Amino acid sequence: MFKKIIFFLGLCLPFFATAQEDTTVLILDDLQFDVQSVNMSGDTAEINLFVISSLRQQREFKMNTYASTVVDKKENDHMYTQIQMGRVSIDLADRQNYLNYLLSMDQPASLKFRVAGWKKENGPPQAVKVVFEDSREPGRFRQIRVKL
Repeated sequence: MFKKIIFFLGLCLPFFATAQEDTTVLILDDLQFDVQSVNMSGDTAEINLFVISSLRQQREFKMNTYASTVVDKKENDHMYTQIQMGRVSIDLADRQNYLNYLLSMDQPASLKFRVAGWKKENGPPQAVKVVFEDSREPGRFRQIRVKL
């Protein structure tokens, strides 16, 4: 009996070893972040993401705009010139700390970062750091790094 169990496990082990988790999907606090596009136009970098909530009810997405940045190839953070989520748009000159948006279940919301004055030596944007409030603990902020 023991030999049969060992034999069975030996046959099944390769199947378990090849099963891998999809690391391209970024989920944190029931929010999924997907990259839609990255564009360079002159000295302006524009990053378009999708944010999708998997909660059954609507939820408020509260993003800290000053802590959310675009990362270059040297791991330097760059402040946005403009952030837009749906029809909500914030310019850096507005000095607004938070972007508030109401997300519905399984409806992608577009999140755009625009950075003017992007230098060629920075290379293309490598990642976006998005800092947002935890849905279960108000006042606690979480950070996710979305590779581009």
